[in-house]
Amino acid sequence: MTSIDGFDDVYRLHAGAVFRICLRAVSRREIAEEITSEVFMALHQNWTKLEPEQLPAWLFTVAKRRTADFWRHHYVEERWVVEQVEETTWQEPEFDLAVLLARCPNLKPIHRVCLTLRFAQGMSRGEIAQQTNLSELQVKGHLQYALQLLREQMVPPSRSTAATAEEFLPDA
Repeated sequence: MTSIDGFDDVYRLHAGAVFRICLRAVSRREIAEEITSEVFMALHQNWTKLEPEQLPAWLFTVAKRRTADFWRHHYVEERWVVEQVEETTWQEPEFDLAVLLARCPNLKPIHRVCLTLRFAQGMSRGEIAQQTNLSELQVKGHLQYALQLLREQMVPPSRSTAATAEEFLPDA
């Protein structure tokens, strides 16, 4: 099939039926119109590959698949929106970084620098590596070790895990 007039004829002949199938599947006029236009765009792109006797079945198959795609995307989007609403907002850290660093005398200066740049300045490991002339792997190691020391300082092994944060805060 090569004629533009032929495409117009096919559109006039089948557009109403394709639209009704889409409308029945999605129950929203504007979405059905959009899917119908996508179906005929696909027909235009595949115009030379199709035979005239294939047209009605091909159009209806494409319409059915496009409506299925719509619902698949709709449910994914709906689930994503629900998850976003359920997601809690970020809260300020329970402890001030300066207090944490003061409570851990075992931290070397490089650990303190890496922690400060990461959590106070919000830098990535790559940015910290550039700033300190270390490799990203070294920065990662310093951060992991520093966080391990802070955890050990805040919750000593002899304490139960149910201990409250107030027990570890210095008196004001």
